[in-house]
Amino acid sequence: MIMSHIIAHGLIFGGILTGYLLLFMITFSPRVWGYNDYPDIIKKKVPAQTQKEKKLAAIVGLPWLVFVLGFPVLSTFALKADLGDTIPFTTAFLNVLAMFVFATLGDLVLIDWMIISKITPKFVIIPGSVEADYKDFSRHFIGHAKAAVPMIFLALIIAGIASLSK
Repeated sequence: MIMSHIIAHGLIFGGILTGYLLLFMITFSPRVWGYNDYPDIIKKKVPAQTQKEKKLAAIVGLPWLVFVLGFPVLSTFALKADLGDTIPFTTAFLNVLAMFVFATLGDLVLIDWMIISKITPKFVIIPGSVEADYKDFSRHFIGHAKAAVPMIFLALIIAGIASLSK
């Protein structure tokens, strides 16, 4: 039961996050969603992100952030309820960490590697840059590796809250 909860919620979380990011990419200019994540080689070729683009990125990114923080908490407390209102710290931690791993794999493999680095459709290219500027996958991998530390820290916090709360 625990493992099926972790896998199901991990797949749901990863699927929704990856889908939201893909929809965001297709709907909005890469100057809105990708500018800050793109390497300096691209940023040197194109004008800086405008205040309007920054504001739009923050507005559209807010639901994503709420979901990133909220779903793991809700999932962990749902698992706690299924376990009789008590959850071992390790179980809570693995639940949250698995969700972050599924989401990271969706973003890294599907979006960063397949779409941005390999296929590189027009909707990912900022006008003024060229397709070749997007082919270096290593920077995506390094970015996700660096993000692992805050994800683990956040998983520890959520697990601690869930396992210690009455």
